[in-house]
Amino acid sequence: MSTAAQVSANAANAQQSTGPRSETGKAASSQNALKHGLTAKSVLLPAEDEAAYRKMCEGMFESFGPANEPERNQVQLLCDTQWRLQRCGRIEAAILSEDVLDFKALDIMSKHESRLKKQYSTTLKETREMIDTRLTRQETEMKDAKCIRRADKIDGCTTNLQAIGFVFSDQQVDAAIQAEDALILAKQVLRNAV
Repeated sequence: MSTAAQVSANAANAQQSTGPRSETGKAASSQNALKHGLTAKSVLLPAEDEAAYRKMCEGMFESFGPANEPERNQVQLLCDTQWRLQRCGRIEAAILSEDVLDFKALDIMSKHESRLKKQYSTTLKETREMIDTRLTRQETEMKDAKCIRRADKIDGCTTNLQAIGFVFSDQQVDAAIQAEDALILAKQVLRNAV
């Protein structure tokens, strides 16, 4: 237990130490606890290639084609986790290239990599389910909208699809009908050619 004099001396010393004052000193000090960056708040570390990170993200977004904010957030989480997983490989290579092998660091790296792989796998599954659910719903809605448009053409009336809850325009539905009819015709031609 500290004496009253020690507590007073510690408080006086604390007033003398205010930490870094310049922006450069503050920036350097903010990285003091950074060892490997796998649990850092910032995904991109100062020494990493931002262009490579952006390119990887663009590719993931293009592959998944998220259509709304929740889907975009899921894909971004996948990007960030993938980037950290790639960092694991670089750090492990650095550990293994040392003259004296640091088994503790290797063990810590392995645990972080395992955690990140599990997180990636879970996020990937959730992302696919979310996007598949949306696509299935859109497919069902388009099927119903095509049915209504086809009936309208037979009856000579025009149903306002958007007024009854569909998100598709008449042009989108007509284009889908045209594509479906072209496919049916192509299949008939191929059957008759055989």
